[in-house]
Amino acid sequence: MKKYLVLILVLFTGLLLADSPDQAFNQILDAVYSEDTDCFRECLSTESTALIDMMLVMVKMKPEEAVVEVSSQLGIDVSVEELMDWDSRDLISTVLSAPGFITELPAREDIAVSGYEISGDSSMVSFTMADYPGTFQLLLVKNGANWKLDQSVIQSML
Repeated sequence: MKKYLVLILVLFTGLLLADSPDQAFNQILDAVYSEDTDCFRECLSTESTALIDMMLVMVKMKPEEAVVEVSSQLGIDVSVEELMDWDSRDLISTVLSAPGFITELPAREDIAVSGYEISGDSSMVSFTMADYPGTFQLLLVKNGANWKLDQSVIQSML
């Protein structure tokens, strides 16, 4: 019986450690660099997803202007018809695969977590990038049992 109790405790501890803020941060980066839309969406907080949905509704209110903006910012051609059919998955997929987005990123191996601090249901992940001085930070929030990208990160990109 003791063996089973120890095994359960080890498994439970492993599950708790499996989704630490640094692991969540690396999962977000891996999703971005592999252009994995579904994985990236899983890394978004509920509020972040709602913000993207709201932004898409606003974009569709002036689709002609949005097409010009999206096309110029991301370096791709998007038609009004395409844009009007988009859902949040399509928007995320378009951004992740856009040449204008990917070329702005440093190499994946040049980004490393240097630490994180947890305060309640939020965590500030610190990371460094080769060839860039200083430390950068990204806010993650606890959604259920997992650390997710906070909506403030999405807002800062708008």
